[in-house]
Parts: sequence; structure tokens; C-alpha cells
Amino acid sequence: MNGGVDLEHHNRKKGIEVKFTQIYNAYKSAIYKFCLARLKGDSQRAEDCMQNAFMVLYKKLLNSEEIENPRAFLYKTAQNFVMKCFEEISKENNKIVPITDYRDELVDHQNQVDNYVDFEVLYRKLTDILTPDEQMLLQLKYIEDLTIEQTAQKLNFNQKERRKL
Repeated sequence: MNGGVDLEHHNRKKGIEVKFTQIYNAYKSAIYKFCLARLKGDSQRAEDCMQNAFMVLYKKLLNSEEIENPRAFLYKTAQNFVMKCFEEISKENNKIVPITDYRDELVDHQNQVDNYVDFEVLYRKLTDILTPDEQMLLQLKYIEDLTIEQTAQKLNFNQKERRKL
């Protein structure tokens, strides 16, 4: 009898892992880009926020919590972690460190490979020249990966205004 319970638990966990892997593969890039844009190109913090959002989702799935819209859940969770990053950055900027405690850490940049450098550079250049409305459209289309119809609906455009998009 105990073996049946163990097998059932194993099969349930395996099903959760498969579901999680599908969700992760579908949204990891979009969630990373979302975090990266919010954190103004800080790739390390963006990666941390993305991973934390997926960890929250995984734990909820393990606890048998039903997530009706994983994409929306991940965006909301990632946004919460981005806000926590802003709080941490603010706290770090307010710390006073005596100069004798400061230590310069060497970083070997040649051995680091960042797949998102081109995106970061492009995003910075675009945000410098685009209006706030154009920046919003860029974010909705390329970071949140919405269709034109979804973008128009989210921004409450009427049919006449949609043709201009």
C-alpha cells in the first residue's frame, strides 16, 4: 500500500516538473527581457528576478495551487521582485562606507559572455530617442510580446485608432 502512495507522489511530482519545464521554456526569455528593461540593463539582477519568479511558480505548483494564467502570474511576480531590487539598490546607495573598507574587485570581462548585450545597448539608445508613448508600445510589443490587437486593447484604442498602429 505504501508503494502505491509513493508511486502516485512520484507521478504527480513528475507531472508538475513537466508542466513547469514547459512554462519555463515558453516564458523565460520574455520574463528576463521584462526584468532587464525595468532594471535598466542590469543583467545580473534581471536574471535573479526572473529565476525568483519561476521559483515562486514552482513552489506553488508543488503545493497544488492552481495557476490559471502562468504568464500573467510570472509577470506580476517578476515585477514584485524588480520592486524589491529597487528597494535594495536604494538601501545600498544610502550606505556610507569608510574609504578604508572599500575594496576594488577585479573582474575579467573577456571571459564573460552576455547574450543580451545587443538588446541592452539597443534598448538604451531607443529609450533616449523615443517618446513615452513610443516606449510603451515598444515594451508591449517586444518585451511583453503582445499582438497589435492585444496592445490596442490594453491601451483602450478604438477601431479607428488601431488602424494607425
